[in-house]
Amino acid sequence: MTDDERARAYVMGLLDAESREACRRRAVEDQAFAALVEGWEGRLSPLAAAGEAAMPDGLLEKIEASITASGIEIPGTVTMRAGSGEWTEVSPGLSIKIMNRIEAANRQTFMAWLQPGAEYADHDHDQDEEIYMIEGDLIIGEVVLKAGDFHVARAGRHHPVHRTATGCLCLISQALSPV
Repeated sequence: MTDDERARAYVMGLLDAESREACRRRAVEDQAFAALVEGWEGRLSPLAAAGEAAMPDGLLEKIEASITASGIEIPGTVTMRAGSGEWTEVSPGLSIKIMNRIEAANRQTFMAWLQPGAEYADHDHDQDEEIYMIEGDLIIGEVVLKAGDFHVARAGRHHPVHRTATGCLCLISQALSPV
């Protein structure tokens, strides 16, 4: 990070406590760095003086619609925007949204939403099944998964009942099969 970038980050409050303190001390001891800090304070102070502006009603929705309508895609890719796709209830308290299917590899990736107290029956695996937890809890036998956890059930293994106490949202990649 250059001195100018560090001064800007300091003024904007983007540094952790230790880095912020180091910049404060440096601004006292180093006139050139103090001048950079002062320059950034001068450039950014009109924004602070203006106060927080209210976002006009519907502006965020207009921006999102514009992004979606732009149709910009990278060749050879598919982008699924948040809020798109269809949720399908596959059993009481369990809904899924298919994100991608690869018929040739007999593989699919989907999001699963389990309501609090929901269960999913025990099952076997023809391929590895990967689960990435986004939110909530998922209890598989004695294993409790939480947001950010990643779990793999290897091909040929048996997965005990899946259940959730609080409800959960997770991303699952597995062999194509009726879920």
